[in-house]
Amino acid sequence: MSAPDARDPSEGSVVAVETGWFRFGVALAVLQLVFLALVIGLLQIDVVLGLIAAVVLSTVGGIAITVYVLWWK
Repeated sequence: MSAPDARDPSEGSVVAVETGWFRFGVALAVLQLVFLALVIGLLQIDVVLGLIAAVVLSTVGGIAITVYVLWWK
């Protein structure tokens, strides 16, 4: 079996879908880097504040990603 041709119009826009998910992954990676820098900065200021921010932002971010992927994508 051969791989489907990405330019075959009957298959839809395969390349565009993969590019969209790639961009989504890159955006998540950048947001994760910003999140990590923020939490490390807050941990240096106050440990409790850093832990609260880590838990709250992780929970909210996870829910937001799930909602985005399941309902809007």
